Amino acid sequence: MNVESLLRDLVELETVNPPGTNYEDFGRLIREKFEELGFQVQLIEIPDEFMDRNYIYSPRHRGNRRVIVLARNDPEPKLHFNLHYDVVPPGDGWKTHPFQLKIVEDRAYGRGTSDMKGAMVSLYSALKIFNDLPIEIAFVPDEESGGIGTKYLVEKHGVRAKNVIFGEPSFPDIYIGHFGIIRGIVKVFGKQVHASKAKEGVNAFLEASRLALEIQRRYSSKEGRDNMDEPTVNLGGYVEGSTSDGIVPGTFAFSLYRSVSPNDKRGPEFDREVVEEAVGELGIKHEFEIKSFVPGSMTNPSSHMARAMETCIKTHLGWEPRKMVANIRYDAVFYGNADAVNFGPGEPDQAHVPNEYVNLRNVEKVSLVYECIMRSSPRVLL
Repeated sequence: MNVESLLRDLVELETVNPPGTNYEDFGRLIREKFEELGFQVQLIEIPDEFMDRNYIYSPRHRGNRRVIVLARNDPEPKLHFNLHYDVVPPGDGWKTHPFQLKIVEDRAYGRGTSDMKGAMVSLYSALKIFNDLPIEIAFVPDEESGGIGTKYLVEKHGVRAKNVIFGEPSFPDIYIGHFGIIRGIVKVFGKQVHASKAKEGVNAFLEASRLALEIQRRYSSKEGRDNMDEPTVNLGGYVEGSTSDGIVPGTFAFSLYRSVSPNDKRGPEFDREVVEEAVGELGIKHEFEIKSFVPGSMTNPSSHMARAMETCIKTHLGWEPRKMVANIRYDAVFYGNADAVNFGPGEPDQAHVPNEYVNLRNVEKVSLVYECIMRSSPRVLL
C-alpha cells in the first residue's frame, strides 16, 4: 500500500471529536494494517464512566465507543510511539471536501492530514522497511479533548514507556515540550421573557458578552507572563444558550481556554480569580466550572531521544532542527518523566484550519527519520 492510498483511507474515516465518531471503524482498520506487519494488536475500550468524569463535552460521548489501539512486536518494547487519530470538526471555508483526500501537486488536503494521520503513514512506511526493534504503538482517541485516551492507557491500563515519540505537526523542527491547557465554562444568568417584552427581561447573551470582554481585558493586563510566550486565552470556542429568537435568553454559557506553559505555575485558581474579579466589576450572576486542567511538559534538550532525533534529521534530511516547546498541547505530560520528543510531517500552521494539508514529501522524509531512530543502537534507548 502506497502513502497516498493509506492516507486516503485514514482521512475518509471521519473520526471527529466532539462527539467521537467512527472510532471503532478506525480501530479495525489500524489493527488490520499493523497485523499485516507482524504486530500483536489489542483494542482497548475506554469505559463510559471514565469518559463521564474526564470528557469536557460530556455527555456527547454517549453512544460513541472509545477504542485505543495498542500494537506491539515484542512483549518488552524499547521504544513507544503515541499517535492520536481523533480530529477536530472541519469548520467552514473548505475548497474541497474535508473528508475526501485531494492531492494537488505534493499537497494532500483533508481534515487530519497534518494533525496527525500523516504521521501514522510515515510510521507505517518506516515499519514496512525496518521492523526489528522492539516497539509499541498507541493509537489513541480524544487527544483533542484533553488527552483522555493516553490518560486512560497510562493510569488505568498500566502502559509505561521510557522513550516516546509523538507525531504532532512540527515540521521541520523537534518539539521537546508542550504547553498545557486549562478549560472551563462560564455560565451567565439573566431573566427570560418574551422577545416582545425584552426591556422587562435580562438578556443573558448580552450579559455574557459584557463579561467575556471584561475577562479578556483582565487576562491581557495581568502581569507575570511567561518569558517563553504570552499565554493564549480563547473565549467562546463553543457556546450554549437559547435556541429561539422568540425569547430573551435567561441563560448563556461560553467556554474558556487558556494555554499554560511548562514554566507557568498558575493553576486554575488564577482563572477563577480573573473571572471573579470581572464579575465583581460588572455585578453579573454567573457560575464558573473548570472542566479540565492538563499541565505543560518538558524534556531535557540534551536527552538521549532528543539527540537521537536531531542526529537522524541531520543525517537524512540535511539540516539542523530547532528544539522547540510547542504552544499546542499534546500527550507527553501523561508519560511522566519519560524521554519524550515530537517530530511529525505536518506543519504547525496547518493544525485545525480549513483546507488543512500535509506535504507528501514531508511524510516520506519523516518516515526516513523514524526508520533511522528505530535502527539506532538499542544502547541509545536506555
